[in-house]
Amino acid sequence: MPNLDFYAADDDWSAVLRVVFDLGLFRVFEADSRHDHELREFRTLDEVASDHHGRHLQLLVVGAGPEPVAKRINFLPGIVDATFRYTCEGWGLIQLHYGGVFRDRELRWSHTNHNTEKRASAWARTVDHLGDPAAWDWPAVTSASGKMNRAIRRMAVGKVRSHPVLPHAAQVIAEANLRYEYGIGIHATPAFGVTP
Repeated sequence: MPNLDFYAADDDWSAVLRVVFDLGLFRVFEADSRHDHELREFRTLDEVASDHHGRHLQLLVVGAGPEPVAKRINFLPGIVDATFRYTCEGWGLIQLHYGGVFRDRELRWSHTNHNTEKRASAWARTVDHLGDPAAWDWPAVTSASGKMNRAIRRMAVGKVRSHPVLPHAAQVIAEANLRYEYGIGIHATPAFGVTP
C-alpha cells in the first residue's frame, strides 16, 4: 500500500528520517526549494533535520527511475519577496511529509504516498514534462515504499483509528488531551457543529 498517514512529533521525525537513510534505498530531495534557490538533495540526516524544508520531502528510489524534474515556479511581481522557487517532480517519487503539532491544539498527520503505474499512465498525456511512466521500475518503487511504511509502523506505540502513533506523538496527544480526529489530524476540541 503506497499511502500511510501516521502521527509523529518532535524526535519522532528524526527517527523516521533515520529509517529513510538507514534503509539505503533512497535519494532525498526537498519537495519545494527555498525561494530564489535551486532544489536541494539532502545527503545526511543532519542536513534534513536542521532545515525547515526537510519537513516536505520527495524520495527517489535508487535505480528505479530518471532524475527528478526541478520545475520552476515564477512568482508574480509584488506577491512575495522572491522571484521563483522550484518543485521536485517525478512519476515514481515517494512523498514524505511531516505534519507535527499545530498551535498546541492539533497534531496533524505525517504522510507517505506515491503514484501507481496505472495512475501515472492515465495522467501522462496531460503532464508531459515528466516523461514516460514506463521509464520507472514500479515494483521497486512499491517495494521501497512498503519497507519504509512497515518500518514506521513498527515504531508505533499505539493507533488512533488506523493511524500509527509514534512515541513522542503519543506523549503530545496525552498531554494536550487530543481526542477528536477529523480533517487532517487529531484535535483538543470537536469539529464545529458536532457535539461530543
